[in-house]
Amino acid sequence: MAVAAGTGLELVDHAVLPGKGTLDEALGRCDAPPPALPAAAPPPPATGSFESRRRGRTVAYALSSAPSGDRPLGVCLALHGFGSNPLQAVNTGNYPRLLAASSAPFVLAAADGGDGYWHPHATDDPLGMLFTEFLPLLASRHGLQVDRVAVAGWSMGGYGALLSALTYRSQIRYVAASSPAIFRDYADAERVNPGAYDSQADWDRHDVTARAAELAGLPLRIDIGAADPFAPAVRRLRDRLPDPSVVTFTTGCHDGRYWDSVGPSQVESLTKALA
Repeated sequence: MAVAAGTGLELVDHAVLPGKGTLDEALGRCDAPPPALPAAAPPPPATGSFESRRRGRTVAYALSSAPSGDRPLGVCLALHGFGSNPLQAVNTGNYPRLLAASSAPFVLAAADGGDGYWHPHATDDPLGMLFTEFLPLLASRHGLQVDRVAVAGWSMGGYGALLSALTYRSQIRYVAASSPAIFRDYADAERVNPGAYDSQADWDRHDVTARAAELAGLPLRIDIGAADPFAPAVRRLRDRLPDPSVVTFTTGCHDGRYWDSVGPSQVESLTKALA
């Protein structure tokens, strides 16, 4: 019985059997250290919407920033995760509280990219919406600097942040990808999130791991919890990157506690990049 129980526990631990999240919680693997945060509450994000031809619908957006004075402000695009939205994106990792207490020279800007994994589909192009519609709107409607931007993303948005660097490299100043939801192959993607990719060919075009060499020289950081279910695929990506040191594994799971824990260092990195 002891051998059988031990074998079952090992299968759960390697996500062969269900229950890995419960096991991780019980073993303290999700106990990412809470960050020290400024006491002052930030102002609520500004919101708006626009008509997107790239997405074929009205797209909502949200903005959060540090006090600007007379400084021109740059942009950090915030890419939300699956099932999330712009307001949740700008609030992830305590970014608004950190920005409100800092002199960060940028606005955190999030637009609704839907659940299509940020890459182009036949009738929906959320990544094209960000770079060809949303950024020009931020310049014309809000007076922001959009010539070169940073990108931050969480989960599906972390994958989208990496894909944006590959697709719009000349416009990217820095990328901060948190817990990027990267799959090992098309079959893995179909098993976990059916519809994320339209076909094997669609997967092949947008597989960031296969294109890892193209990220050479790009200012980049990837943060992920060691107990995150996407950690094995991110390790595979790390091993193919020209500079594997941009990937950091620390205690945590695929949740807000982990994203809060790395938020302060990410905002510091973004501030330096956009200064």
